[in-house]
Amino acid sequence: MRRAFAATAGIVGLIAATGVSAYAVAAPGPPTKRAFSEINVGATISMNGGRFESVYRVKRSPDGGGAAVEDGTVAGTTFPAGGIDTVKTYFADGVRLTKETFTLGPPRTDGIGTITGSGTCVGGTGVHQSEKCRYTFAGTYDLTTTVVKVTLTGTDTRSPAGA
Repeated sequence: MRRAFAATAGIVGLIAATGVSAYAVAAPGPPTKRAFSEINVGATISMNGGRFESVYRVKRSPDGGGAAVEDGTVAGTTFPAGGIDTVKTYFADGVRLTKETFTLGPPRTDGIGTITGSGTCVGGTGVHQSEKCRYTFAGTYDLTTTVVKVTLTGTDTRSPAGA
């Protein structure tokens, strides 16, 4: 009887110690701030007046590859033209929501112009739910093909495990 009790107590102690160790490893830590860069290539798929919708392939980011949908408006009809947009970026670890402001520079004679701007994270799902970020972006747009290429650089802060 004593042997059975000692074995049971030993197993319970081992399970409890393992549980505490697993909690210590999985326990939330402080938020992590990091620099990031991201490369997106896409095209405008619809435009009506000053409103537009574009889709992007996320070629490189800290979250791996992904896809993005941008809805925005351009103010004015002459260059340089400013605008605002919202972007939903889909990654394997969740969806990042951002708001941006941008400026389209005048196109050259070949139809290619510059785009610059900045954005902030405003929520999402998964690890992006409580993410805070600020970034700038720069790239080109092509009036003939509607292709847009941009590189984002900035910082983001995430809670551990997306908490």
